[in-house]
Amino acid sequence: MRESVFGLLLQRQHTQVGIFTWLKMLLLESYLGEQLVEMLANTSSFSKGTPNDIAFNIPTNGWKAELQDFIPSTFINKFLKPHIEQLLLYKFKNHYNILREAKLPAKDNPHGKDLYELNPEKLYLLTELKLSYNTIWVSLNLAVDIVVYIATKDITMAILSGGVIEFIRRFKW
Repeated sequence: MRESVFGLLLQRQHTQVGIFTWLKMLLLESYLGEQLVEMLANTSSFSKGTPNDIAFNIPTNGWKAELQDFIPSTFINKFLKPHIEQLLLYKFKNHYNILREAKLPAKDNPHGKDLYELNPEKLYLLTELKLSYNTIWVSLNLAVDIVVYIATKDITMAILSGGVIEFIRRFKW
């Protein structure tokens, strides 16, 4: 079996990324990581802008797009876009190697934009990252519940705090 990706998620390997930037990305990844993984999984086999499909023997699959195209369109993500692009570049491309630069002929990329695609050799990481994000949220929820219960001695407050954390985790408008 492979090593757990949870350690890789928490590990800071790139020294060119400052500790505060890395912490910001870790918090952002904890909050939006599951969305990003879903988006990457959904776009891994769909060829955007191609009228054909696999039945017609397309040589490559999946989106070859700018980083912003891999960000789910939500109200909050609109404001966090530059930070999410940084997260995709540093963590998803450089750290996990889930994304890679797409190699396209000049005729298919006339504007010379930096295009990315999902690395088919790392598809298994999508599921493992999703499990890690869920582990972070369950651990956070449990820790806050325990702290609130110890501080208030009120099970209702502990349950309410757990509900608030779950609301934050799920509600990403």
